[in-house]
Amino acid sequence: MTPHSSTAARVAEQAAAWLVRLDSEDADEREAARLGFDAWQAADPSHAQAAQRLQAFVAQVRQIGQGAGGDGHAAHAALDAAHARERQSRRRRTAARLGGSLALVLALAIPSWLAVHSHPPAHLLADLRSHSGQWVQHRLDDGSVVTLSGLSAINWHFDKSSRVVELVRGSLLVDVARDAARPFYVQTPLGSIRALGTRFVVRYDDAGMTLEMLESRVAVQPGGQQPQGAGATIVQAGQRLHMDSGGRVVLETLDIGGVEQGWRQHQLVVDDRPLPEVLDQLARHHPGPMRFDRQALSQLRISGVLPLDDTARALRLLQRNFPEMRVRSLAGRWVWIDLQPAS
Repeated sequence: MTPHSSTAARVAEQAAAWLVRLDSEDADEREAARLGFDAWQAADPSHAQAAQRLQAFVAQVRQIGQGAGGDGHAAHAALDAAHARERQSRRRRTAARLGGSLALVLALAIPSWLAVHSHPPAHLLADLRSHSGQWVQHRLDDGSVVTLSGLSAINWHFDKSSRVVELVRGSLLVDVARDAARPFYVQTPLGSIRALGTRFVVRYDDAGMTLEMLESRVAVQPGGQQPQGAGATIVQAGQRLHMDSGGRVVLETLDIGGVEQGWRQHQLVVDDRPLPEVLDQLARHHPGPMRFDRQALSQLRISGVLPLDDTARALRLLQRNFPEMRVRSLAGRWVWIDLQPAS
């Protein structure tokens, strides 16, 4: 994706998100959204243009609905009926609703963005990849075994002097075959990990790079350089290392059994983790785009076990734990998560 197309896709997504908020049944929320939407449009001419295109499409859809004798809310009512059994409270009913016109905007106005987001070019061209909700295991030429979970991708290059696996995106469990003559590296844009014979998990996404050590130890070097000793961080079994985009490193203890259980049973086992970090992982297993307000949710932390093979259930469990968390969705596919507006 070119920088221009990436920016256009991001603006289109933001415009759609504003339309979601403007469609709220809460009058105060609609008014707050209107003020925010006006400010967002005024901030950049491209914002206003994207908003005009989507609003024009909404108007066309409503005309079609009225011409057919409908009142413009048929799809809205159909969604309510489809989800009626699952919603047990007024709050959940409000959170789950989207207007019929907005549903069509999301389905038709930005399908190209959805396709690129779900399967970006680097993912499609990778040597090994997994799709949303999919788990893939593969034995490499040296005997090492790699497992990918939910929308992950790797490339690899082996020669006489080294073995290099590039984690393009997502989460990777690697069981390294011993070969003293050829060190094994896992590389991400943020850092490189060196091991001879060990077992560990590496995750790379918008939140940064996370390493979870299950056996033995590895050396981690920031940036694209291979660890040579100077400046490398040694990570032992039972430790977790997180590195953000600025190169800042946090080292903490790790529940090895919980991580092993999660990979074995397709679960996310977390102990006092920030909610956005958990949602990042759920998003890779969800069948459609999942968007959330990272800043607003950053103060919430979660401990527990969530099913990665059933993200809808995982979100219900999170809502039960955090009543202030609001989940809005369309047919269980498009999901927006933020906090309930203050009453």
